[in-house]
Amino acid sequence: MRKRQIIIDCDPGLDDAVALLVAFAATDRLNLLGITTVAGNVRGELTFRNARIIRDVAGVSADLPVRAGAPRPLVRDPVTAEDFHGTTGLGGLDLPLPTGRASRQHGVNFLIQTLRATKGFPATLVVTGPMTNIALALSMAPDIARGLSEIVVMGGADTEGGNITPHAEFNVFADPHAAQAVFQSGIPMRVLSLDVTHQLLTSDEMVDRVRALGSRQAIIAADLLAASNRLEESAKARHAPLHDPSTVLALLRPDLFEGRKARVSVVTETGDRFGKTIPEFREDGHVEWYIKVDAESVFSELIGQLGRYPI
Repeated sequence: MRKRQIIIDCDPGLDDAVALLVAFAATDRLNLLGITTVAGNVRGELTFRNARIIRDVAGVSADLPVRAGAPRPLVRDPVTAEDFHGTTGLGGLDLPLPTGRASRQHGVNFLIQTLRATKGFPATLVVTGPMTNIALALSMAPDIARGLSEIVVMGGADTEGGNITPHAEFNVFADPHAAQAVFQSGIPMRVLSLDVTHQLLTSDEMVDRVRALGSRQAIIAADLLAASNRLEESAKARHAPLHDPSTVLALLRPDLFEGRKARVSVVTETGDRFGKTIPEFREDGHVEWYIKVDAESVFSELIGQLGRYPI
């Protein structure tokens, strides 16, 4: 069976880093064409650096493209989340600086070039940060939609309310105009919103199970998850949801998730609902809005993938 071709667009970020480690481990199922980064959890130069750090941690060749994309949202003022992810974006973990020369190719140009080349075998785009790069790429080159089989997004919220305002989830709030453009593109999408990621709470026992795998990569993944828990507990007195890794795990095990077809819009008008996602559930919807998950099995899949790294 041919591997699924994927591109990951991200803003690392503690949970983005874990998502990357899972994707790097799943080489038997996923052909990772490249990584693009965007300003979000921290500034753009830091998300770019962090993606390259995690590429090195995973032992992946520097030949795997990592490209920096948009340094700010389309319209709104920039918003970041250093209060959760730390000033570096990786929770203050002591990790070596990235090796190899940083490419100067823009992430949006990389997306356009790569997706034009995948029209014969469309790729999956996994998005774990603000959708700025995707909106820009689709605006500049609408034909790249033919190179996409689907977009898998961590973002939005409906029944759960928001995590940065009472109505809005951070990734969408950080660039709601971009999210609106992508949701309205008509491209098939799967959405891991807070409605489902809040069912995936990372217990201390789960962190210990990841650490017990023993590889350097698993230990760093455990450190990232533990840092998320510490920061989540200081703010909300609960364990951190497994937000961004849920996208890669949903690719690997879609049978563990249950959703409803929808069309989705985003509130872009200023006010207290700014950044809110509004799913309209209908059979002709091009968006699969996940609402339920087998949490225990998803965590088992996480353990299984991180267990692929050699000790």
